[in-house]
Amino acid sequence: MGRLCTIYSVHVRSSHVCAPRRESGPGLQIVQGAVLRQTLQTLSRQTMSTVLDEPSLNLGKSEPSPRDAGPLTLDQIKLAIGDSIQLQFQSDVEPSRCFVTLIGYLEGQSVIVTTPILNGSMMLVREGQDFVVRLFSGKSAYAFTTSAKRVTNTPYPHLHLAYPKAVRGMVVRGSSRGRTHIICHATAEGGRGVACVARDISVGGALIAVSEKIGAVGTLLTLKLRVKVGAAEHVLALTCKIRSVNASRPADNEKPTVLHGLSFEDVTSQDTLVISALLYQNLISAQEAEG
Repeated sequence: MGRLCTIYSVHVRSSHVCAPRRESGPGLQIVQGAVLRQTLQTLSRQTMSTVLDEPSLNLGKSEPSPRDAGPLTLDQIKLAIGDSIQLQFQSDVEPSRCFVTLIGYLEGQSVIVTTPILNGSMMLVREGQDFVVRLFSGKSAYAFTTSAKRVTNTPYPHLHLAYPKAVRGMVVRGSSRGRTHIICHATAEGGRGVACVARDISVGGALIAVSEKIGAVGTLLTLKLRVKVGAAEHVLALTCKIRSVNASRPADNEKPTVLHGLSFEDVTSQDTLVISALLYQNLISAQEAEG
């Protein structure tokens, strides 16, 4: 099934965040959200630049990688409107790669993306020009070949790319959670608060280590933590539900801890942006450490 129904809402939101305001309140939140979205986009593109260079995503390979996810359809990937996509020009004249934004797609017809920009100017794309599209979503990287079906500037510059018959996928990480060591504070129902450590986190939940059990499965609590994304610090206060409680086996010279698996309840879009940016940042750091 195609995904075109939210195109206009994306542009409406963008128009609101382009006008910074200095006062506190909703206006300031809009500006902070815009800055955070820009940080998230930069981090995601840095991640893609590293991950999408994987040799296993060479579409000319005859032997698949052990991590190869096999041929998929584009709809199986569950792309989101606004995702960054890398276009590789199949030409020696144009720059080899650039990033565009997904506007939408209609199954069997076309994939709609923004026109690539180089040094502030729209790039010249010819109808029929061939590309390799590379993208990163969830736990996997993907690639497929396509060509420009239609190049238009009305009502805004965008491209219609030929809908791919198949997409090559490769698992690049085993979990959408990011391992962390973040000091935080958990307050269970009834007002009892304890210090804890978030050992991993995702947009859907976290695993925290506490010196003692703080609640049974199903208990609601508030988890407060401070994270740094880029140069900015963000304080999160997340409503959580305990999903699992397990005693950990301490290593030598370590105190025993109780691990609590948490799911996030009613997470705001701002908090989701912060956590997503943190995950990308941690993934980039891990890739750099691996060399």
